[in-house]
Amino acid sequence: MGYFIIDLINLLIKGLGVVLTWILSLFPESPFSTPSTPPGMVNLGWITWIFDFPTWIVHLTAITVAIATYYAIRVIARWVKVARG
Repeated sequence: MGYFIIDLINLLIKGLGVVLTWILSLFPESPFSTPSTPPGMVNLGWITWIFDFPTWIVHLTAITVAIATYYAIRVIARWVKVARG
């Protein structure tokens, strides 16, 4: 009797695994599951997982553009003030 219950529980777990595998197979392949590293290059995907460099680059670019725009407007404003006299 004990083996029957154990076999029944194992069958239920196996059935659950089959159902979950089938449900997960319906989803499309994830582009993030395998990093696209060129051959001969070192895969540093774990570093970009810890330190999100692409986001840092976007933010630093936006900050640099904002600072450059501020100084450009400042110079133009001084030119306009000098031109007015």
